[in-house]
Amino acid sequence: MGFFAAIGRGWKLSKLSFSVVKADPEILVYVILMGAMSIATLSAMNAPFILGMEWAVILEVDAATNEEVVAGLTSAGMAWYFAFYMLLSIIVVFWNSAIIANSHMRLSGGDPTFIYGVSKAFSRIHMIVIWGMISGTVGLLLKLIRNTNAREQKNPGLQLLVAIISWVFEVAWWIMTFFMIPLMVVEGRSIRESMKEGKEMMMRTFGTNIASGLGIQVIGMFFGALVVILAIGIGYALHPVAGIVIGVIGLGMILMWVTAAETVSVSALYVFAKTGEMPQIYQNKGMNSFTFNV
Repeated sequence: MGFFAAIGRGWKLSKLSFSVVKADPEILVYVILMGAMSIATLSAMNAPFILGMEWAVILEVDAATNEEVVAGLTSAGMAWYFAFYMLLSIIVVFWNSAIIANSHMRLSGGDPTFIYGVSKAFSRIHMIVIWGMISGTVGLLLKLIRNTNAREQKNPGLQLLVAIISWVFEVAWWIMTFFMIPLMVVEGRSIRESMKEGKEMMMRTFGTNIASGLGIQVIGMFFGALVVILAIGIGYALHPVAGIVIGVIGLGMILMWVTAAETVSVSALYVFAKTGEMPQIYQNKGMNSFTFNV
């Protein structure tokens, strides 16, 4: 019962979060801009490696095929990848900060504009850049550990141990950074203060945050599966291209909705963690508290 109750509360929270998105459609514009800039950054980041540019990759001749293959990255290639990875992280943090700023004003009874969220994020741009580089570095290291560990075949025991340790670290990092952006952007806290207080706030509302994220993710996966089934059906009935187009558009819209709803829910849970009560706009729609029972 606890699991399904958590999903039910997550569903209710996601609906209320989406009502905030509907009231402030500029939040979706933020998500679109974040997605477009992220895709452009990812394309630039990977282009030298996909194209096999000599300054970025180390090429070797495959003895079996007698063709040149990428054997590794040069120092310049690694620097290029790291720089664009940091840029990608900063872009994500910046637009999430804009979403948090707008949604927090809406939850506080205000009527934010598109410029409000952007200007609020720019007012903390120095902290956003620093935090983006910190979170990006941690993310890159975790990615490197996972990729290296996945290739470890000689010692399954060590592979399992590394996987467990990295998972524990990821959970601990998530706990410490869940409320980082609201504390930095809304309250103007430093990174150190945000991490310290964010951890304490997270521990007070740990189950609440898990339930909200679980509910939104499961709902997103459910509608994503429906879109895939619909796209396959259209592909068979009409034309494969039509199915692909419908699938891409549908999944893109769901991803936008999930991203916006999750970020808005962080704002709501931030208010809940600070005051012990859900925002007034949620209470007006019948959600006075958000408890988690297993």
